Amino acid sequence: MFQHSQLMQSPLMPPQNPYSAENSMSPLAAMAANLNKRSMSPHEMTQEQKKVRIQNSMRILKDEPVPEGYLRFRFNEDCHYQHCGYREHQTHFHCQRQDCGYSFCDKTRFVQHTARHERLDTLMGGDFQQYRANVSCGRAECTYTSSLGATQNKASHFHCLKCEFVCTDTNKVVAHRRQHQKLDSIQAAGFEKFTPSQHCRVINCQHSGKQTHYHCLQCQYAVLGLAQMSAHKYRHLEN
Repeated sequence: MFQHSQLMQSPLMPPQNPYSAENSMSPLAAMAANLNKRSMSPHEMTQEQKKVRIQNSMRILKDEPVPEGYLRFRFNEDCHYQHCGYREHQTHFHCQRQDCGYSFCDKTRFVQHTARHERLDTLMGGDFQQYRANVSCGRAECTYTSSLGATQNKASHFHCLKCEFVCTDTNKVVAHRRQHQKLDSIQAAGFEKFTPSQHCRVINCQHSGKQTHYHCLQCQYAVLGLAQMSAHKYRHLEN
């Protein structure tokens, strides 16, 4: 009886577990511990965990599609844009439009830059061509060709496709388009406009080189305003 009582474990002593606490953890507790590990802030991570997190982020960036109209170039890829500041040393994107070539690193610029083109296309209305500061317009006589690629020159310039007019201000683009629209209306009415600096080449014209006037394309009759233009037009209709 005495020997048997010695073999019995004292109720005051904790039971001995042959397994470690980690191995005896319940599935629910293990899941909670795993979630706690995943939700660790960066300063609580080990160097190896930080490295894995960065690699995963880079993998997501690598696999992310590039919007239509743009190209992505890795830091070790040559984008072949002569005046690109990111060329062969930083991952970046380029707009594919031949009159643009805009380069950037921030992915949020996709929406902004696309909206910019839509706005400018509306302003130009097919009558102008835009060229960014780092893109050649191909016109040797253009005053902006000499400053191509200069760091101080970041403005786009615009060429009128109907005349030699060029500017950098979008407000002037709109105003110049209105002038052409007016000239188109004058031509549709059967007249041609001449400014004070232009010689109309009409023999004995008293307005040539002096004031703005309009010549009838059929009979070379000169008028000074739209009202006279309309009255003269009806003469040809009567005949």
